[in-house]
Amino acid sequence: MRINNNFAIIQNIVYMFPLLFILAMFILHLALPDKTFSKEERRYLAQWPVFHIEKVLNGSYEAKVESYFSDQFPFRNFWVHIQEESNQILFNR
Repeated sequence: MRINNNFAIIQNIVYMFPLLFILAMFILHLALPDKTFSKEERRYLAQWPVFHIEKVLNGSYEAKVESYFSDQFPFRNFWVHIQEESNQILFNR
């Protein structure tokens, strides 16, 4: 009985890790300032788009919002570095 109780507690903690990770990334996204330039990629990063009803109707607003979120998530440089290193290891680039 006690072993099942301990297992259930550990299982609940393990199940909470992804939720806590997503919540932490959301809070960091709100707290950290937006970056304008990426030295690693040598390009300007997307900024929050200006809202216009015409852009919403033709679909370009959603594309710009998606681009903003892909450029501005927390620790982006770390993830880009991990991707570059894994590409070098896997594909000998």
